Amino acid sequence: MGRLIYGYAFGGKIRFSAVDSRDFVSEAMRRHGLSPIATAALGRALTAAALATPWLAETETLTLDFETKGPIGRIVAQGRGNFTVRGYVSNPKVEGTVRNGKFVVSSIVGGGSLRVVRDLGLKTPLVSQVPIVSGEIAQDIAYYYAKSEQIPTAIALGVLVSKKGVISAGGYAIQVIDKSISDEKLEEIERNVKSFGEMTKHLRNGEDLEEAIISLLGHIGDFTEVSVRYGCTCSREKAFESLLVLKLEELKEMREEGKAEVTCKWCGKRYLFDEDDLELAVMEKASRGS
Repeated sequence: MGRLIYGYAFGGKIRFSAVDSRDFVSEAMRRHGLSPIATAALGRALTAAALATPWLAETETLTLDFETKGPIGRIVAQGRGNFTVRGYVSNPKVEGTVRNGKFVVSSIVGGGSLRVVRDLGLKTPLVSQVPIVSGEIAQDIAYYYAKSEQIPTAIALGVLVSKKGVISAGGYAIQVIDKSISDEKLEEIERNVKSFGEMTKHLRNGEDLEEAIISLLGHIGDFTEVSVRYGCTCSREKAFESLLVLKLEELKEMREEGKAEVTCKWCGKRYLFDEDDLELAVMEKASRGS
């Protein structure tokens, strides 16, 4: 499980969150068979989704959907108010540019748009869309918060990965929610952000999340610590329902073959259905008259 801390500073004028995301990014890499650069891309998006979970209601979801023009296709990460995340990419085996020993995520993104969906469990989710401005994920999410929610945000996301696995992953988000905070204090935080460096290096060197936030803000008061895990809402029942989207003729062909398999795009879990299951699917589809 990933460790996350969150809280407020300067009399509630700033809110922050920070996460060590190595565990759930590693799980995403394993579940989806991701290449190292695909792990870096999805890992950053999952880390960003995790950072937002403290600001969601318990049943609320926030989905970051990068519809890119690059070879990775879509990068989708979702965070829930119960401190779970999940995600996927269209092309898990994508390869891209390495520069100075680091993966250049923008080389597999190549522009496009970021669609953010907030589902409060009401009839219609809230949807916002902004252009992808950098392809490095963090800058794009900061741009979304500034343009769509008018919340000045400093956000850093990092995934240090090799062919053997995830070495370090994490990030932080600092948001100004009360603009009466002094310009002097904001300038100090901006200087701290610039001099802080990469979050992955701090985590790899054994620095605590609390120490990282203190380095960025100067101090923190009370904060809350929670665990974040990779969690999916898929089930055998939902997988069966997905079969019913197919045409009746297609279901009959599957029944004749005697087996079918449905794979969850979010977590990679496979659901197997035998001839009896498919007979039920054919009967259900026929009863719906479609």
